[in-house]
Amino acid sequence: MIVRFLNIFLCIMRIHPYSNASASFHRTGRRLLAAALFFSGIFLPVHVKGAEVVIPLTVPFDFLTVGVNKQFNTAPGGVEEISYNKNCRYLYLDHPQFNHQKELVRFVIHGRGSAGAEFFGKCLIPVRWSGFIEILATPSITADWQLHLNVEHSNLYDEAWKKGLLMGPIWNAVQSFVLPSLTSFNIDLAPPRDETLSLLHAFLPASSSAQLDAVFRSATARVIRVDDQGVHLGLALALPDGLKQTISPRTASAAPLSPEELAAVKQELEQWDAFLVFVLKNIGMDIEDADIRAQLLELLLASRYEVLPILAGESSELAGDPVRALFVETWNRLQEIILTAEQRGVVMNNAVRYVSFIRAGDVLLTIDRAAPGIGLEISADGLRRLARILQPGLKVDPLQYDLAPDPALRELFGFPAKLPNEEPLDPVPEDAAPPLSLFDAIGSVYAAEDSQSDDLAALRKRLNRWVPADSELSEYRATMNKLLLINTEQELQSNSLESRYKPLISNLARATALKESCWRQFVSKQKKITYLHSSSGSIGLMQINPYVWRGFYNVEQVKWNVSYNAEAGIEILLQYLIRYAINEEKTGSIDNIARSAYSIYNAGPKAIGRYRQTTSSERERKVDFRFWEIYQGFKAEGEVDLFHCTVKTN
Repeated sequence: MIVRFLNIFLCIMRIHPYSNASASFHRTGRRLLAAALFFSGIFLPVHVKGAEVVIPLTVPFDFLTVGVNKQFNTAPGGVEEISYNKNCRYLYLDHPQFNHQKELVRFVIHGRGSAGAEFFGKCLIPVRWSGFIEILATPSITADWQLHLNVEHSNLYDEAWKKGLLMGPIWNAVQSFVLPSLTSFNIDLAPPRDETLSLLHAFLPASSSAQLDAVFRSATARVIRVDDQGVHLGLALALPDGLKQTISPRTASAAPLSPEELAAVKQELEQWDAFLVFVLKNIGMDIEDADIRAQLLELLLASRYEVLPILAGESSELAGDPVRALFVETWNRLQEIILTAEQRGVVMNNAVRYVSFIRAGDVLLTIDRAAPGIGLEISADGLRRLARILQPGLKVDPLQYDLAPDPALRELFGFPAKLPNEEPLDPVPEDAAPPLSLFDAIGSVYAAEDSQSDDLAALRKRLNRWVPADSELSEYRATMNKLLLINTEQELQSNSLESRYKPLISNLARATALKESCWRQFVSKQKKITYLHSSSGSIGLMQINPYVWRGFYNVEQVKWNVSYNAEAGIEILLQYLIRYAINEEKTGSIDNIARSAYSIYNAGPKAIGRYRQTTSSERERKVDFRFWEIYQGFKAEGEVDLFHCTVKTN
């Protein structure tokens, strides 16, 4: 499994070791190679025994082959020539390879040779040979972190793998060159060790860093076993007993966070989200598989939905470390996704970077579990170091957070390339008074109930910053209903949804908007008109959350353009319907597909089928039941009641 990951990387390395290209590669790729080697044990457990943490290191046989190619000066397809006289005494070696025999490393190299006496230009009594050299060796690690192979047995075979007679002169050449070359062969483990410990330092709080310096300096390595994958080693860290204590998190009864503390939490969450987007875009752009990309999108949305109650101050995660919780959950899911991609053979050329990246996080979390007293911090500097494992030459800040639309993000995750229709926004006045009624403001030409206008721009203008009085609800209702129907129809025209599902979309879209906002985009606060927003920051008619949908939509348009808000919300509903609800809904009812789509819209992909789950909370059951009442009202062609935010039926 891991060997397949490394083969992609190793095929790049297999250039002549003394060429300029090789020298350049080894200079520029040192850190990546160190990380790739050390973290190649991605799916091996990190062992904890007492206060000792043993981090696995797998040196694959393919990696040893690359090293011995350099040692014997044999590039793939090339031959090492050991020649005293090309006609009489010579030994050619080619195609070295490693495997194992029980607990020993087995080295095999093909060769051909001749040993004779030259006399007046002639070769007398030559012994000629063609076959295989086999050497069995025990791996060991020296005090200066060099992996050596100590020769235990050696054999000489012919092409049929039989020991031949009269091969003494050939064997002398083997003993004179091959055995010493293999004995002097080594793998330097210091770079991966230093890379790992440097990464750990980036996540250490100042209070633990000094204490752990001594631990890191005394780290030891040992051979664990040899098997089909390669030589398994272990980096052992002996942690002091004091670091095994659990750090007491803030308790739920602790005083509420101050505005400054809340701002700091928000900044950490934004940095985390920027880092996660950076990671998922890197992986997604290299793995050209629709299913894997869909899993990456689900991971992104799941992480973002979990943040919403934290931002709203409704989650106990504020009592601990929300970024740490997201880090743990995300890392576990990323491992699963990358393993799935590897098993399906869709991992592209940067597979080793993904392996190294995931393994780095796994090591951090394991040490944190073994010795919580360390208090590892998911710091900005640490996240940046992790990002550079994916992109060693990274020149931009992977934690840069902004709300601008990102067309590459939409394309990567299968959203239509075209964003919802943007329109020039009117300047937001500093001290805007509530508008007059629509008729007073723009005249009876806009009489709503019988208007036949299908122009979205006109509808948006009519609804712009309109907070209806009770007497205007009927007029407002008709205008908003038309806007939603037109937006829905436009989305359906640009979507590949099967025709049998299309009738439920208009009811789903209008019911969602009524449940989420009571068909409001704007509200009046302290005699000023502003956009409607929830405690978690969800905005407007469809309650689009800028944190969840950062990069997918224009936030200013979501705030001030009611048509844009509607179109974005309907697009999200359709995505959820197609990606999740249709495929996962097991009841056979087309209306239950709409119910499931709304549950996802309300709480993310994890909420699929929530309306029928007995484990749902009371609040969740009330939300889903309320939506179902509204949806049924639209299906029965009832009348929207904006005073009570419901649909009345006869």
